[in-house]
Amino acid sequence: MALSGKSMRAIIMENIGRPRVLKVSRIRVPTPGPGQVLVKIHATSVNPKDLDLRSGRLIIRKPMPHILGADLAGEIEAIADDVKGWEVRARVFACSEALGGEINGTYAEFCALPADQLIALPEELDFQSAVAAGASFADARFALVNNGKLKKTDMLVIRGAASALGASAVQIARARGAKVIAISEGKYAAKLQEIGADIVLEDAGDDLVRQVKVATDERGASLVLHCNDRLNLEESLEMLGSGGRLVIAGALRKPQARLDAMDLYLKNLSIHGSNGAIKPKELETMLKNLADGTYKPLVDEVMPLSRAQKAHRKSEKEPGFGKIVLVPDSILEAAEKPSNWIPIE
Repeated sequence: MALSGKSMRAIIMENIGRPRVLKVSRIRVPTPGPGQVLVKIHATSVNPKDLDLRSGRLIIRKPMPHILGADLAGEIEAIADDVKGWEVRARVFACSEALGGEINGTYAEFCALPADQLIALPEELDFQSAVAAGASFADARFALVNNGKLKKTDMLVIRGAASALGASAVQIARARGAKVIAISEGKYAAKLQEIGADIVLEDAGDDLVRQVKVATDERGASLVLHCNDRLNLEESLEMLGSGGRLVIAGALRKPQARLDAMDLYLKNLSIHGSNGAIKPKELETMLKNLADGTYKPLVDEVMPLSRAQKAHRKSEKEPGFGKIVLVPDSILEAAEKPSNWIPIE
């Protein structure tokens, strides 16, 4: 392999903790093992899973040092001898449960990963848009469709609708014909309506349950997606009508909640966790939907990979509407040079 023995820039963490544990470092470019490919990363993104792994709320299932990052868009750089069906320079996308948790992730210039985790990236979809949407739409689809059994007739409430996952869920539900009540900060109301929310309620005050009941003609929601780990879980349950389903997407900061068992019994309510991955074919279809404009990728900010610390701080303290995309500094540096640039030796 041409890159054998060469080094790359990566964001390394040697222990769990606050964002300051993320360090820019130079390490050896990984060599793809059996069944693997080496991808030159053009973009990755900051996901809630990254924050949870870094802080210790979720367990990193490999020895330190570790590289976070659960998604990538880039080009194949090298292929193991036993891998068939892929070519060098092919544009690809990947997001998986293993990346950044069980194996080193995508906060780097290159990543070696199993070839069966790759999806061909449509030519119409650029690298940054792919990662801004990919993992969020995959998580939202798993939560709504696989676990929540979303139907066209559903009255869906999305709590934390301005998050990347929440905004993706709004678009998926709209495309499937369900009615969407989005609950978020008031400043995002216009944006949520633009991407498909039928009703937007401001996440303020102590009468949200009553507002949902009014918006649903006193029936209550048939499905609630709880995707903000700071919000009150009991309140989300109270928004459900008879036979309603609650889906929890994202680890809760307060993992214990008081439940009214009689209410669950009398109203035939059900509660579902959501932690898993959609099938490759579903992911492929989702990327095509992004490429043809059915779904809209939402980018909050693009940052150099070397500023991963800042990206994590921003995601924790002042999350915006959409994803923070991280681009390797080398990619940004190359983009600033003219096509006929010749280095001076």
